Amino acid sequence: MEINKLEICEYDLLKKDIVFVDGLTRVGKAMYNRLIASLSNMSHPQFLEPLEQLLPMYKTGHIDKNSFSAFVRLHLNERAYNHALSRNLNFRYDDLTSVHNSNNYKELFKNLSKEDGNIIIDELNNNKLIHQFQTHDLLTHYSLFLDLNIDVKIIEVLRNPIDTVHSWYKRGWGRRFDNEDPRSFTTLFKYKGKTIPHYVIGHEEEYLKLNEMEKCVFMHNLLLKESIKEYQRLSKKQKDNILILEYENMLIEPLQEIDKICLFLNIKKTEYTQKAMFDARVPRECNTIDRDNKLNDIKDMVSTKLVNELVNLSEDYNNNYNMDI
Repeated sequence: MEINKLEICEYDLLKKDIVFVDGLTRVGKAMYNRLIASLSNMSHPQFLEPLEQLLPMYKTGHIDKNSFSAFVRLHLNERAYNHALSRNLNFRYDDLTSVHNSNNYKELFKNLSKEDGNIIIDELNNNKLIHQFQTHDLLTHYSLFLDLNIDVKIIEVLRNPIDTVHSWYKRGWGRRFDNEDPRSFTTLFKYKGKTIPHYVIGHEEEYLKLNEMEKCVFMHNLLLKESIKEYQRLSKKQKDNILILEYENMLIEPLQEIDKICLFLNIKKTEYTQKAMFDARVPRECNTIDRDNKLNDIKDMVSTKLVNELVNLSEDYNNNYNMDI
C-alpha cells in the first residue's frame, strides 16, 4: 500500500462535553464567554483557531475529510489534556483567556502540581467540566463541520448587522485581508495576483472592485446570509444542538438570556455570575440613535445596492431571520 493511501487515525475525543460560542466577528462573543464561564461546570474560555482556519481549506478541497477530522480531534484532545494540567496558561491581564480573569484561577494553579499521566485521562472521562471555545463563522460552514461527526453544543450569537458592519470597518477588515495582515490569522487565497479572504470565493471580481467600507458590508452580508441558509437546512434534531441568542437581548435582559443558556447546557448560575454581569456592564441600554449615526456613515461610502441589502438584513434581524428563535 502506498503511504499516501493510508488512512489517518481519527481518535475518540477525551472530552465530549464541549460548547462553541460562535458567530461572525465583532458580535460580542467575548462577553458571552465571560458570562458563561461564571456558570456551574464551565471551563475558562479558549480559542479554537485551527478549526476555523482549516474549514476553508476543507471547503476548497485543499485538505481531505480524513486529514481534517484527524487533526481537529488530535487538537481537541491535546487542548483538553493540557487544560487539565494548566499547561499553556495565558498571563496577559486584559485577555479573554487570561488566568487572571478566571473564576477558578486557584484551581488552575493547583493543576500545576498534578502528576502527568493516565490519571489525567481518567479525570477527563469522569469530571463534569464543559469545555467552552470561542469560534468564528462556524455556522456559515456548519454542513462541513457536521462531516467531522464531532458532537458539540453551539451558542450562536447574532447582532444587529449595522452595528456589526460598522465595527468591522473600525477594525480595518476592509483592508487588512488585502494587505495580508499577519495578525488577521485568517485563511487567505490568491486570485489573479491579489489576496482575498476565503469569505468571497466565488465572488472575487465583485469584491475586488469595492472600496474599504463596501468590502465590510459585502463580506458581512455573504457570511450572514450563508449562516441563515445553513441553519434553515438543518433537521429539528440538529437545531436542538444550537442555541441562537441576540446580543442586544443580553444587554437589556441578561438574567433571562443566562437562564436560556443554563437550560440549554443543563447548568446553573453560581456565586460568580453576578460579578460577571457587573464586569460586562449588563443590564444596560441599547443605543439605537448611535446605530442611525453608524448607518449614515455607511451610506456615505457604500453603493445603494449594498446599503439596501444591509438595511433589509437589519430589518429581518428584528424578525429573527425566520430562524425560530
